Amino acid sequence: MRGFFGKAASLGGNVGGNVAVLTAVSLPVLLGFAGLGAETGYWYFEQRRLQSSADLSAYAGAVIARSGGSGEKIVAAATQEAEYLGLIPGNGTITVNWPPSSGTSINARSVEVLIEQRYRRLFFTSIKDEPVTIVVRAVAAFEQPVSACIIALDETANEALLVSGSADATFTGCTLMSNSLADDALSVRGAVSLSASCLSAAGGVADGAGAVVTECPAPRERMPRAADPYADVPPPPIPSACSASSGGSGPTTLAPGKFCGGLDLKGEVTLEPGVYVVSGGTLRINANSHVVGDGVTFYLTNGASVQMNGTAHVEFRAPASGTYEGMLFYADPHSSGSSALFNGTADSSLIGSLYFPTQPVDMRGDFGGSGGCTRIVARTVEIGGNATFTSDCTGAAFSKVAAPGAVHLVE
Repeated sequence: MRGFFGKAASLGGNVGGNVAVLTAVSLPVLLGFAGLGAETGYWYFEQRRLQSSADLSAYAGAVIARSGGSGEKIVAAATQEAEYLGLIPGNGTITVNWPPSSGTSINARSVEVLIEQRYRRLFFTSIKDEPVTIVVRAVAAFEQPVSACIIALDETANEALLVSGSADATFTGCTLMSNSLADDALSVRGAVSLSASCLSAAGGVADGAGAVVTECPAPRERMPRAADPYADVPPPPIPSACSASSGGSGPTTLAPGKFCGGLDLKGEVTLEPGVYVVSGGTLRINANSHVVGDGVTFYLTNGASVQMNGTAHVEFRAPASGTYEGMLFYADPHSSGSSALFNGTADSSLIGSLYFPTQPVDMRGDFGGSGGCTRIVARTVEIGGNATFTSDCTGAAFSKVAAPGAVHLVE
């Protein structure tokens, strides 16, 4: 009897066979769960990848919409981006809607992209052989163009728009924009105090002075170029006869006309409304002069330059209506070799636009009087030295000067 029970006990204590049987039975189940987990993880990965494709496709479409592209071009740009990022045309579809067909952004500034992609199953095809379908959606929109105080038009120059030295510049209700593709297209350096709605550039923004931007999270780089807002403004008719080219030494009232070889303003001068054509030479406003003009436009041609000396006091306001509405200085774009240097005293004011499309503009003096709106559109712009410059373009009538708005994902 002992031998029998001893053998039985030895069999009960040998668990190796039991484990082997249990493992053999459960292994397919364990492998199945492992495969299911791996496949589920793969679908989550593909869903995230496809969502990124939809986001970038909608963004690409909105960029084209911002530039004024047709619906056909918007669809082409979004589709090309999706296919580049991995959409397989045979296994998936892309639908581009402009404006979106649903959601909270149904407007002409928004582009909607819906991507549907089908994938073969990796496991359990014997149980269910239908493909897995993943559907994603994205909506991108562009902001309306924003008001600009300064546009530097040069497309390649380093520091095409420069604020330097110990300048103190405040721009309220408007953006600073550089069209240059350089990495330092818009540069802020030195002991500068600068505040603006935003800083924007087709290239890069090199802010070494901690500029304050009040209406955007950070300076905007790699933006589309701003259009020249005055490219279609015709030159004024030019009188055949030349007027006297000096403002005199005593109180003087000057009428519009053609000033050949420059215009020299000194003492107390009042300018009557109208267009002052300066043909060649220099429009010079001498030190200690007091010059005022309401409803005036200066047209500079034949290489005419501007030189406003440091202690001059000026109060200029552009016309409020007509062909030259808002245009204070207009330099002939075909006039080469000229430049513009503006100095002033603390209560001097230039209300209107300074348009020098092929010339550099250098602001060195103080222009903070009257709290008006000064806009500068020039080949290059520098605000330097110890200049104090204030421009408030909040609600300004001269709203033609604008920079492109940014593109954002909104849904």
